[in-house]
Amino acid sequence: MIKYFLYTFFIALTISINLFSEGYKIISQHGDISITVDENNSNFDVKNYLPTNYFKLETESTSYIILEKENKSMILMPNSKMSVISNNIILEEGYLYAKSNDTNNIIINIGNNKNQYKIDGHSFSIVASDNKLKALTYKNSIKLTSSINSSLNYYLEPYNHTQIFPLLTNPRTLTQNEKGLIESVSRQLETEVANNLNKSVERYSFKIFEKTRNETEIYRVISPNKGPNIFLIVPHGNERTGTDVAIERVQMPIKKGSLTIVPIASAYSYKINSRYLDGEDINNKFFKRKKDKNDVEKLATRYMKMLDEYEIDVVITLHEGNGFQEFFGDSIVYDTRRLDNTVKHILGKINARIEPYEYKFKQMYYPMPETITYYAMKQGINAYGIELTRNLPHENKRVIMHAIVDEFLRVYGLI
Repeated sequence: MIKYFLYTFFIALTISINLFSEGYKIISQHGDISITVDENNSNFDVKNYLPTNYFKLETESTSYIILEKENKSMILMPNSKMSVISNNIILEEGYLYAKSNDTNNIIINIGNNKNQYKIDGHSFSIVASDNKLKALTYKNSIKLTSSINSSLNYYLEPYNHTQIFPLLTNPRTLTQNEKGLIESVSRQLETEVANNLNKSVERYSFKIFEKTRNETEIYRVISPNKGPNIFLIVPHGNERTGTDVAIERVQMPIKKGSLTIVPIASAYSYKINSRYLDGEDINNKFFKRKKDKNDVEKLATRYMKMLDEYEIDVVITLHEGNGFQEFFGDSIVYDTRRLDNTVKHILGKINARIEPYEYKFKQMYYPMPETITYYAMKQGINAYGIELTRNLPHENKRVIMHAIVDEFLRVYGLI
């Protein structure tokens, strides 16, 4: 239940925040929430957006609310009071957790009339109690910069907290209770943001080559927001990690664009656990021809048509090889130098999380005519092959491949 009031007030401690430049959207609320607006906004429809110039939120002991704007979201926890005046957030009491939903940081200003602190971080909590404010970090560090001395930066490492007002204090490690709370709130926020995205995402599937040995299912995930259209395909029937990862992506939330997912490119190859169909590799059949001579060519032609049909902007293929013992190793393979910077960016992100060194992914510019990535590149489509070692345990391979797919989807703005 949401209660509405008309109200005006002032307070000394303010948080000036660029988390939302305009338009605060309520994406989830649980329990009784009081929303106060001023007289000028008495007819404002808060079911869609809250007014940018003034509103106040108040939660009860069993209620909370989640707001989102421009890939940033925040959750106001139970027993909290928060106000917004011309995009300045005032936390009177309670617990506020803010998080970026993309790779960009959140930058806020916390201050009073005498001093201001700019906070720069990916996620953090602010706690207000007894006229004091405290900042808590999660997995990332945050940087505080004083308005009095802008050359002096104060860094708060992951899982630390510091009092901001009335005085900035030395950092302390989070207690187990504080750590458990911020982790729980982060998971809760991620889940509800994902559920909200899912509400508007269209999903359907269809089969091709029905009632034949190569009958296979194609999945479509479509956001109402325009964005890149990505084609995710697993060409080889004996490279099962890619298939598992692709199927698990069918229910994922996306912010914009679309996903066309082909978990099993050749059903009969998958059935017999083989790279080949009738002795031929489907990933060597992606070129235009006057007539398809066999099943593998018919399949390849159908997938080439899908690239046009769904106006595909990006092709991602998932593979398993012989790891660092093979020429390709663990690598991202691509066919045009214009993708160098994108590949470098993704490698930097993923390799920071992989040990030992020999398992880190490599950049592999290696044009291979007749593959789907080369065909896509010739059509002006960005295309990448992910080569993952088959020498690791299945669960390890699954986690790594999901992480790389995430980085690609993040670069192109789908997540």
